[in-house]
Amino acid sequence: MKPTEDERQRILLIFVRSLLKHAGLQAWISLGLGVLLGLTQGVGLLMLIPFLGMIGIGASGSTLGIEVYLTRAFSSLGLPLSPLTILSLYVLIVTAHSTVSRYRDILTTKIQYGFSQALRNRLYQALCRVEWISFLHTKSSEVTQVLTSDLDRVSFATHQSLQLVGTTIIAAVHIAVSFTISVSMTLIALACGAGVLMILRPLNRRAIDVGKAFRGAMSDLYSTVSERLGGMKVAKSLSLDEGREEVFQNITNGVTDRMVQFTRVNSATRMYYEIGAATALAGFFYIALEIIGLSSGSLILIVFLFARLLPSFSMIQQSVQRISNALPSFNAVAEMQKRFEANEEPAFVGSASPLELRTGIILSRVSFSYVRGSGIWALREVDLTIQAGVMTAVVGPSGAGKSTLADLVMGLLSPDEGIVSIDGQTLKGTFLHRWRRSVGYVPQDTFLFHESIGSNLLWARGDATEAELWEALRMAAAEEFVSLMPDGLKTIVGDRGIRLSGGERQRIALARALLRRPTLLLLDEATSSLDKESERQIQEAINDLRGKLTIVVIAHRTSTILKADEIFVLEKGRIVEKGSWKELSVRPDGRFRSLTWGWTV
Repeated sequence: MKPTEDERQRILLIFVRSLLKHAGLQAWISLGLGVLLGLTQGVGLLMLIPFLGMIGIGASGSTLGIEVYLTRAFSSLGLPLSPLTILSLYVLIVTAHSTVSRYRDILTTKIQYGFSQALRNRLYQALCRVEWISFLHTKSSEVTQVLTSDLDRVSFATHQSLQLVGTTIIAAVHIAVSFTISVSMTLIALACGAGVLMILRPLNRRAIDVGKAFRGAMSDLYSTVSERLGGMKVAKSLSLDEGREEVFQNITNGVTDRMVQFTRVNSATRMYYEIGAATALAGFFYIALEIIGLSSGSLILIVFLFARLLPSFSMIQQSVQRISNALPSFNAVAEMQKRFEANEEPAFVGSASPLELRTGIILSRVSFSYVRGSGIWALREVDLTIQAGVMTAVVGPSGAGKSTLADLVMGLLSPDEGIVSIDGQTLKGTFLHRWRRSVGYVPQDTFLFHESIGSNLLWARGDATEAELWEALRMAAAEEFVSLMPDGLKTIVGDRGIRLSGGERQRIALARALLRRPTLLLLDEATSSLDKESERQIQEAINDLRGKLTIVVIAHRTSTILKADEIFVLEKGRIVEKGSWKELSVRPDGRFRSLTWGWTV
């Protein structure tokens, strides 16, 4: 749906307010420098009036006594009004103008990139603090687009805005100088310029619509790139390269089409403006010579002025269009930040020190839905107690709610109904942060950064010593294979740990979790995709940890849960059975027995 005029004005106003709020004093300094630039340029132009008179072009009366005022000014300064003096001052004025222009360019760049940096940092901060459920409802490609492409376009719009202010100031000075030469001709020229701008105004609205369409095309591109990279292995295994290429080409064609549309709008503006300017200039010459009868000197000056003024009008128009084209991107940044901040987790002030689990974790009548109000429950009225210091397992078919239960235990999700409590304290508010720092989490899909093994471990605890890193690796049964690598802890693991085997990645992830010295170790299907040897090594590491901390295991394989002190069976979001392996495995009609039938140790 196309934005209304009120919406366009609202977005533009928010953009300007945000820019001025960020720039603060710098904005006013930039404005002052713009005025100074305009004045130096205007004074430089005025210096040409007596110079033309001196070389025999023009007449004194035609310039409303400018020569008289300049003569008095020169006399008060003790300077002769001569060609050498005028030209020397002209060079000094141009030097001052260029110096101020250089400083303003530097200041403008600081404002431009500082503003986009501030927006990017605030958005990323909001992203880091948003509730996990809100993050799950946001496409990663959308976040990537806003943090990169959209903010780059906002930066460009900022540059165009600052340029627009400077160009407008200089144009105003040119107009003021031209008024000293001929009021009537200046009014005629302004009327022509205003008329052309009014005629081209609909193209500004068109630029916003095209900008919105372009952003939509870029959104499709970011989404497709993200999905295609994630599914590249599957596509290659099915020989779907050609079909994927065609889909990608269609999307890039859409991006190109949107850019061509904007170029059409922009070039149409330039074309109509140039035609209008040429027509106005021709009429201007005719009126000046045949009707008003300007002197040759005044005519030369005013033509010189408007030869510089007309490009300023063109730059103003193009800047307005480019700003309009980028406004949808600014709106996307503002809306995403607003959405994240509206769903922000409680902030923790001070040091979130870890906890020691003393009695246990209790879920009382806990229900949770990923789509609130839908009536579709991931968990429903779950009562569960995880005792401190023991090993608890949670099993169930796919979609039973096991991972949702894990996220609730970690405090990533908050129940829609019921209470999650840690040692009797409800898991909510700022208490979430202390609890999360007490949990070591190992997911099924291990994520390692494209960094060294040591750097990946330090993500869990940045102040850990090298000795503590090796201790964590030993506890995770990873010390041996890391020590055999040529670069040891400095070994680069590759993108997502591709240079390591599945078992090695999982053991690094386990070491990273243990480096936190957690009071709770939570393993969410951490061995489901491993071979038996890799699983055996990790299982031995887990068994060595029994009694040293609380362990919760979500698994499918018998060997992973065989030594659990208590097992809970989940099905369709409800606890349907609980007990030890021995108790559950002998129930002939039990759900656990049907799930584990045929499993091997």
